[in-house]
Amino acid sequence: MISADFAPNENPGDAWLSFKLIFQPWRWTRQEELQRIKPKIFDFLGLKKTSGLNICFFLTARSALYYYLKSLSLPDESQVLVQGLTCEAVVLPIIEDKLKPVYVDIENKSFSMDLEDLKKKITGKTKVIILQHSFGITPFYRKEIIKLAREKRLFLIEDLAHGSNADFSFASDYERGAYLLSFGRSKSVSAVFGGAIVSKKEIRFNLPLPSNAFILSCLLYKPLSIIIKASYDIKVGKIIHWLIRRFKLIVPEITDKEKRGEYSHFFDKAFPSALAILLDRQLDGYEETKKRRSNSVKYYLDHLDKPFQMTLQPLMRYPLLVENRGEILKKMAEKHIYLGKWYDQVIAPNTLDLNKVKYKVGSCPNAEQISRQIINLPTNIDLESGRKILEILNGN
Repeated sequence: MISADFAPNENPGDAWLSFKLIFQPWRWTRQEELQRIKPKIFDFLGLKKTSGLNICFFLTARSALYYYLKSLSLPDESQVLVQGLTCEAVVLPIIEDKLKPVYVDIENKSFSMDLEDLKKKITGKTKVIILQHSFGITPFYRKEIIKLAREKRLFLIEDLAHGSNADFSFASDYERGAYLLSFGRSKSVSAVFGGAIVSKKEIRFNLPLPSNAFILSCLLYKPLSIIIKASYDIKVGKIIHWLIRRFKLIVPEITDKEKRGEYSHFFDKAFPSALAILLDRQLDGYEETKKRRSNSVKYYLDHLDKPFQMTLQPLMRYPLLVENRGEILKKMAEKHIYLGKWYDQVIAPNTLDLNKVKYKVGSCPNAEQISRQIINLPTNIDLESGRKILEILNGN
């Protein structure tokens, strides 16, 4: 099984660590683990000098965003500029904080905010810009948008949930700047759940830890995902996956309430030590992960038409625009290759009612068109897997 979506970061070492932690419940809630990984987060961002920045951990990135926006004490209906081609996890915290999302169209170079459309949509009520590093690609207009935010004294949140290879040193001194990180199971580094805000603010809300049952469910994920991926092609993994979902052994990434377009406070919890231990191992192995991703990206760049203008970057997923998405996904699945389709709606998932997230159809035409064409190729794979993918894409 080759998959862009399911457990893209997991390896046997992660699974073994997680399995051992199941039998060490005294380590699940000791918060000193968080202090140990903070320097590694700064290294992850390439920030050797912290410049007075604080790292505040949460159980999810959407909770981190919700509480960071809450800490700003903005007037109700203040506008938060966010790009089209994003997901409900970015938008629902904005609405729950009684703020108004304003959608900015994207450019084709990096699938991030278009500078001209951004300028058009800034008003006197605009207070925040959320700059998304889509797929881990450095936004084409990043420097210009940072400069614009400084000039207009706007809060700037760089959304690094997909990862990033940008230079953060020149932006880290902006007192109204923040970095949003996600450690979810399909993100750049995975602790199954987890998120953080890095900023000059110290955010304290004294959130409770998740239950031991929740933590146990998270610890089961890594070993089970390895078994599923190893045996999926012979149907065993498929059956195990079905049983897990049927009996809800693993907590889903998105709640039913969120799928309906409503923010869920279920995940408003502190980040437990058990997951910090998993994150610690992923951070230690991140350089190797980056190498594999860079090798895959280089291979795709050498053999495919570039859908964007970019230098070589260790992308979490490789975005490709196609005309016959459904046919390609079906053909790949027949060969046990499961590509992603982030994002197949301008605000994902595609079952989401766009009216619930205050999106007006036609307001981001480029993002809407791209959402109808985009597929994602996996990058944390070996080159032999990459060759298989290209053979099918090329019709061989």
